[in-house]
Amino acid sequence: MRADPRLATAAGALVGLGVAALADWWTVTWGDGMTGGGSAGLSGSLGTGGLAAILPGVVLAAMLATLTLATTGRRAVGLVAAAAGLGMAALGLLGGPPSDAVVEQHVLAATLGGAWSLTPTASPIAYGVVGLLVAAAALWLVVRPPVRRVRTAGGASGDVTDPLASWKAMDDGQDPTDSEGERA
Repeated sequence: MRADPRLATAAGALVGLGVAALADWWTVTWGDGMTGGGSAGLSGSLGTGGLAAILPGVVLAAMLATLTLATTGRRAVGLVAAAAGLGMAALGLLGGPPSDAVVEQHVLAATLGGAWSLTPTASPIAYGVVGLLVAAAALWLVVRPPVRRVRTAGGASGDVTDPLASWKAMDDGQDPTDSEGERA
């Protein structure tokens, strides 16, 4: 059995989605003269305006589409997934901190405001590395040779080629996959 790059790509996208939505990418520390100080985490999805969650979603949708496509379509969609994976890598490894307005809105949800500072965590780097892995797995899907289907000499039992005939057989109470067509 050959390894399927779609599984690796989808698994990487799910990990990326988890890092984007659940992990804190930045720690916001604040202090004001009235309420004291505090700190809170800022997730990748919140800090990037949702882009960190959208890119893995695109990869997952692309992998679902490859389940129904022929070789050429799979390769084209694989290129889209690779581009989204590279976008994940760029966002995680090269992306900067969130805008001041996003941070201030997050701070105002916890306190009356005041001075704040932003400290990055390791999560964006992990997201970027996952993005590189997603891009590599998607490119593996693009360059992999197509799977050759081997047909047996006599044909498989119940090999149905006409979908309409299958439905008619089922309406008549027959099993279209049964080579003898016995009644149920």
